Amino acid sequence: MGLIDSALGLARAAAGSVRLSFGAGLPLGELTRVLGDRFGDRPAIAMPGRRMWTYAMLEREVARMAAALEAGGVRAGETVAVVCGNRPDILVALFGLARIGAVPAPLNHRLRPEEQAAALESAGATAAVVDPELEPALLALRLRLLRFEALTGWMQRHPREQRTQATRGADPALLLATSGTTGQPKLARIPSRALLGAIGRFHALPVGHQRGLRAGRDVVLAALPLTHVMGVTTMLGALCAGVKVLHLERFDARRVLARIEADEPNVFVGVPTMYADLESAGAAQRDLSSVELWVSAADAMPPDRARRFQLYGALERVAGRRLGTAAFADVYGMVELAGPAALRLYPPAPRGRELPAIGFVLPGFSARVVGADGKARRLFGEGELQLRGPGIFSGYVGAEPPAGAWFATGDVARLGPGGTFAFVGRSGDRLKVGGFSVFPAEVEAELRAFPGLAELAIVGVPDPRLGQVPAALVVASGGFDEQKFLAWAADRVAGYRRPRSVVRVPSLPRGPNGKLDRRAAAALAQRS
Repeated sequence: MGLIDSALGLARAAAGSVRLSFGAGLPLGELTRVLGDRFGDRPAIAMPGRRMWTYAMLEREVARMAAALEAGGVRAGETVAVVCGNRPDILVALFGLARIGAVPAPLNHRLRPEEQAAALESAGATAAVVDPELEPALLALRLRLLRFEALTGWMQRHPREQRTQATRGADPALLLATSGTTGQPKLARIPSRALLGAIGRFHALPVGHQRGLRAGRDVVLAALPLTHVMGVTTMLGALCAGVKVLHLERFDARRVLARIEADEPNVFVGVPTMYADLESAGAAQRDLSSVELWVSAADAMPPDRARRFQLYGALERVAGRRLGTAAFADVYGMVELAGPAALRLYPPAPRGRELPAIGFVLPGFSARVVGADGKARRLFGEGELQLRGPGIFSGYVGAEPPAGAWFATGDVARLGPGGTFAFVGRSGDRLKVGGFSVFPAEVEAELRAFPGLAELAIVGVPDPRLGQVPAALVVASGGFDEQKFLAWAADRVAGYRRPRSVVRVPSLPRGPNGKLDRRAAAALAQRS
């Protein structure tokens, strides 16, 4: 229990310090003003080949953006879409809209026009801040289009901030789309209090020998979409810690490896598919020892891959030598929780040793698991994970606010002593095989070690006798033998859980945020 107590104490201390610094009632629109005063000319955001923004510069841009938006006719309470390339301009627009009391709804610019139209209609957006090249796809929607290009020109001509109105902390700060893993994506209302509360949870991660990120020292590298909760909370958590963020507009595995070697960031944040691509691109042969903390979210991370990345990084470097292993944080969260809610932490350790991974619910949340009978399970019991706390969203657009204090995640978990947590699988992914429940994530974790297997997804295909049976959707990396894999799998998992067939695919289907699209994966298997 000593290791568990240490991890929980670290998380609570980090979260408490951030709450004291920023206060639970700070509106999102005022955040860059506070950060600009605190961190001034320290580097804030850098993009390779583009300018580097300091904290003071970021605040000036937000103030000018707020004034430009007001001049463009945007008013408090109005919902405004933000549609542009994956650049920090998205953040400037979000903060600027929040400062004048409008509600931003950032959309992934890679969505198809009909998907954008559905999201905008759902949001009730009356205006959109857009890149000029993306404007044609939105013209048919009859929105008031505010071009980034025109707003930037107006901002340059009006260097002084105009009178603006800031939202209250309890107001919806922005609308964010869910991942859509259980159907059509929905828009969730995220209040400032929930979003900024997630900052403390981000700071519960160990970096090197320290607790949390260190202002003026640490550097975070990420290539996450700033229209999704993971990208937004990662950026906010890093900025509120006073550290520099190296932001890549799009993920390219070889480019990321080169950036780690050249820029030597000590924190990398990605999703499991990114880590798989980094290994395929030769991560084991590159010098990644600057990384003290690897962070993964949006989907379950295979434990063996997390352990390998610990070895690629280091606890610290002395005279060019790697000492110890890096930490790896596998984060559990979702839009409805305003970001991270729990994590599985692989602690740093001396080289040649592995400390056990610890899963725990993060400060600010209480957790319980509830069985099919609606009753909370006791210690080590398994059931649907439900969470309670100030980070819960205020409801989906067009739907009633969540009823009751507990939010039902739709995921299955086990709770252990001292707030420890074990994720089992998503209930919507559960397969029913002859009356037995099969959780694909568990089977995948047990079978990923087979040689020549780059990626694996276990899905269900119809069966006249058993209802459905597991099938393996496989991305092979060379030397993969289907029959040997099926025989090997039969020796390692129970008969009803083993895959009965293999479907080779060039890549697994993914959603806009990189998460496995299990519906599309199952459809692929059924067509083969």
